[in-house]
Amino acid sequence: MKHTLKALCALMMLVAVLLAGCSAQSNTIRQIEEQRKTLEKKYAEIVAEYDGGTVALMDVLPTFYSMYSYYYQMYSMFGMSMDDEMIAQLKNQALEYAVQSRLLAAEFDRRGLTLDKTEEELNAESDKTYNDQLDYCIQQIADGTDAEKKASAELILFSQGLTIENNRAQAILNAKVEKAVSAIEDEAAEPTEEEISAYYDEKVASDEATYTANPTGVESAKSNGQAVCWMPEGYRTVKHVLIIPEDDFLQKVKDARSTLSTAQNALSGYEDELKALTEPEATAEPTAEPEATAEAEATAEVTAEPTAEPRSAEEIQADIDAKRAELPELQKAVEEAETACLDSVRDKTASVYKELENGKDFDSVMADFGEDPGMQSEPNMTTGYYVRADSTIWDKNFTAGAMTLEKVGDYSAEPVISSSGVHIIYYASDVTPGAVPLAEVHDALKSEKQEELRTAHLSEELAKWVEAANPVYHADKWTFE
Repeated sequence: MKHTLKALCALMMLVAVLLAGCSAQSNTIRQIEEQRKTLEKKYAEIVAEYDGGTVALMDVLPTFYSMYSYYYQMYSMFGMSMDDEMIAQLKNQALEYAVQSRLLAAEFDRRGLTLDKTEEELNAESDKTYNDQLDYCIQQIADGTDAEKKASAELILFSQGLTIENNRAQAILNAKVEKAVSAIEDEAAEPTEEEISAYYDEKVASDEATYTANPTGVESAKSNGQAVCWMPEGYRTVKHVLIIPEDDFLQKVKDARSTLSTAQNALSGYEDELKALTEPEATAEPTAEPEATAEAEATAEVTAEPTAEPRSAEEIQADIDAKRAELPELQKAVEEAETACLDSVRDKTASVYKELENGKDFDSVMADFGEDPGMQSEPNMTTGYYVRADSTIWDKNFTAGAMTLEKVGDYSAEPVISSSGVHIIYYASDVTPGAVPLAEVHDALKSEKQEELRTAHLSEELAKWVEAANPVYHADKWTFE
């Protein structure tokens, strides 16, 4: 696993204790070096051993911190924190991976495999990664001389198992592991037609359950190149010529639309507020009142906070009238921004329409004029994008433009502006709901099944080698600070 600069950024707060120890308790390089010596002794502890070798804590830290950074960021997004049990699991996974990677490197040597890059090339790449991380760390340190900042930054990286030497060794180890894994997976059997057929039946059943509950999930699956074996109703495929205007023109459209949308949402909120005041029986949801108790009443007296006085109907109506008065000007601003945006690409859109009117097929016109990378690669280039009225991954203006087209073969009479640019959309096909014929997804399912067999074969072989190596893990010697 590769420790990236992004992961390091996320870990800066986690290792702040070390940095604070350097700058708050002592600003001398000598004391920084003493802290490093303390860590060196600790990191020399053997935390895993197996028939043929041992693994020191220093060798496990880069993998651990890479995984820790990933989960730390993911948990933080949802306002959660990692508990001791989760950290213990990551430690165990890092230890197991350390042994597995060394067994795979031994298999690389046993098979006489060769690396795609020379040791010098790998060293140069790992050195650059380390120096980039070091420079980033130095920039985050506000106090101290240049020498002290550099020493502190090196200590932070060292605390995560990162040194020039360790990075080089890990880069070579990773390269060997990757090569060995590929060679082992290549030995997996090809899926038989019977296996592909059985896999198809499983996918039809699972996709029906998945996409009945979440029809728009099809779009993400299709965009990611996954095989979909059951289609919900309402889908069509569309292709498009995307023309990207200069940033200023497109940004003005987005800003004007956003301002209008904000005003419309505010108006809707005021109207709901007025309705709740004048028609409470229409908006209130009856709830059962809890039985009053002396304790509850006493608590209410202590904890109740005064609430804002409700606004009068006249006050709310005044806001409604004011907001409605704003809308015509805001709508006009949107129309002017859209007109300016379309005018900025008028020559290009005119050329597209001319080619289409002269009978040139849409795929050829799309290839000549289109600027969407998604339409320049498979499978989208052949099939198009899957869209339905309630699509979630497409810009709502793009979706509306796609669904306005009446029949297969139609294309946009007027260009459509989305947050991505200006589109001329083509109605490519109707999508038949229900089970997708096996012939249409055969090759994709074969690839998926082949990948499944390759992964299973690798896991089986690796499990044999690990068992034969008799690994012993010493997680108790590893304290996470």
